[in-house]
Amino acid sequence: MNSLLTRITRALTCGCFIIVLSIVLMGAATHEAPHGHTAQRSEVRMPIRNFSLTDQNGRSFDLQSVGGKVLLVDFAYTTCPDVCPLMTAALRTVQTSLSTTERKTVYLLTITTDPEIDTPKVLAAYAKRYHADLSNWAFLTGDESSLARVWSNFGVKVTRRARGLVDHTALTAVIDQSRSMRFAYHGAAPDAKVIVQDVRSLLARP
Repeated sequence: MNSLLTRITRALTCGCFIIVLSIVLMGAATHEAPHGHTAQRSEVRMPIRNFSLTDQNGRSFDLQSVGGKVLLVDFAYTTCPDVCPLMTAALRTVQTSLSTTERKTVYLLTITTDPEIDTPKVLAAYAKRYHADLSNWAFLTGDESSLARVWSNFGVKVTRRARGLVDHTALTAVIDQSRSMRFAYHGAAPDAKVIVQDVRSLLARP
């Protein structure tokens, strides 16, 4: 009897260990989630260089084409399971909070961190999913080297874990009319009301 109990105990211990190990490994394979839920806001002054990428319609997009406007930029990818949906939803809330007049002087950019999957067609479907108004919002992709230069300029780190699974800096940035980053929000859920206030503060400058 004692021998039987010993074997059962060992089997249960081994089974529990396997279950725990499986959970740990599954957690390690998921997209890296930010600490906490609210994005951290900081005031910065970082010049942003011009770049050319491809928008959701397959057309070339040059940053100079929106010169003189306040820009709201975030980095996301369409198969992201956690962080990116929150960031994209925040941008949509900002967009709908702006008046018709304000929208003429503000432009939103979502730049992919996974060009392997995020073709213009895929980005167009992603934009539709979030009801993005494309009159002042572009979803951008490009070749890896072109995107890498943009990521670097914004201080965004990108690490590919597997096909369709990417770790990247969760950044939403506000760029002023002189193409200088003035506000940075690091985290999954930037406060749309705060972003709107920051955007309007730049619009109010003479």
